[in-house]
Order: sequence, then structure tokens, then C-alpha cells
Amino acid sequence: LSLSLSSRSTLVPWKLFRFELSLVHPISSGLEAMALKTTIDLTCNDYISNFEFDVFTRLSCTRLGQWAIGYVTQEGEILQTIPQNKSLCQALLDGHREGFYLYPDGKPNNPDLSFAVQSPLEDHITVTQEQYELYCEMGSTFQLCKICAENDKDIRIEPCGHLLCTPCLTAWQVDSEGQGCPFCRAEIKGTEQIVVDAFDPKRQHNRNSANGRQQLQNDDHDDDTEVL
Repeated sequence: LSLSLSSRSTLVPWKLFRFELSLVHPISSGLEAMALKTTIDLTCNDYISNFEFDVFTRLSCTRLGQWAIGYVTQEGEILQTIPQNKSLCQALLDGHREGFYLYPDGKPNNPDLSFAVQSPLEDHITVTQEQYELYCEMGSTFQLCKICAENDKDIRIEPCGHLLCTPCLTAWQVDSEGQGCPFCRAEIKGTEQIVVDAFDPKRQHNRNSANGRQQLQNDDHDDDTEVL
């Protein structure tokens, strides 16, 4: 549905929106009007914006941090899907590219959301000497995923901070229907790609040797100063 008021103003009062809507889609009762208002006036300020009208009429928040996308197929069926392991913007872009999520505001052109899905730089996690020694005693390594013991950790769960590999997280969310972190069962509010930089004993030994030589030079310099 495309309303004439949408092209004239980005933000319109609810009363004006209801009047314009009734010209093309009569509202039969006050209850129906109130149900519509609570659906698209998400900020509860008695104003309707292009953003709320165009986008949120096909989105619904199933729980905090999880959105469902409703769309109409070419056969006229109304379906709903919940994106897994990707952001909402990325899911909308993928759906548009695959021919599913079209005409979001009654227009042939889909809003370009690509600016919102630029991949951030991977966060590097450095393994400390203490972590290296601890996992060596257990016959393992810090960077190895503790679920499959095959792949290296490459993803961090937010906000609990547990690390694992992407295939294990994907399999867990499918088997458990996405119910929390596989380690602590805390709610998963997001994930972040990471790279674990393995601890190198040789490099640490060379660094310690260099620090030792520098300390000796500093001590010699202090002794020379005291003699003078």
C-alpha cells in the first residue's frame, strides 16, 4: 500500500494518517484502528513515519534481539521467516536479492540497506603465556574449539563472551532452537567474528632475552653514572 501523504512528508500525525488511509482502505471499527496504531506507531508519540510504515509493517519482534520477517509469495501466500546467524539488514538484503522481500512500501524499488552491513574488522585475541601453559597441561590449545575439538575458535558470543567455532554455534542453534549460549545458557544477543593469535614460545623467549639484554645495558649505564 502506498499513500499519497508518504511522498509529501516523512512524519505525519496519526489522525492525518488514519484519514488518508481510510480513503483507500476503510477502517471498520475503533478497535481495528487502535490495533493498527499500536502496530505501526512504535514510538507511541501519535506520529507515523515513513520508516515505521514502510518497514515495520512486515517486521515483528518475536523476542529481544530477534526479528521475524513477513512477506507475500508470488502465489499470494503470507509467510514468515526468522533470520538465523545474520543481522536483520543482511537478511533483508539477501531476501531481496533472492526475490522474496519485494515492494516493501508499495514501490518497485527496495531501500538500499547495504551501507548498514559493512563487515567490521575481526577482533584479535592474543593467547597469554599463562593460558598457553594451562592448556598444554591439559593436552590442548586455547584456540581449539572445546565443543568439536577440530576447528579453531572464530566467533564470540555476546554478552557472555564465550568462544567457539561457527559450525558448532550453527549446529547448536538448530538443535536447541537457538536457546542461549551452549556453555552457560545465557541469552545470545549478538556474535562477533574473532581471530585467536596463538602463543609462540620461541617468540616469547626471544622477547624475554631482548628485555634481559636491555636491562643489563641499563644497569651498566646506572653503574657508570654512579662512578662519575
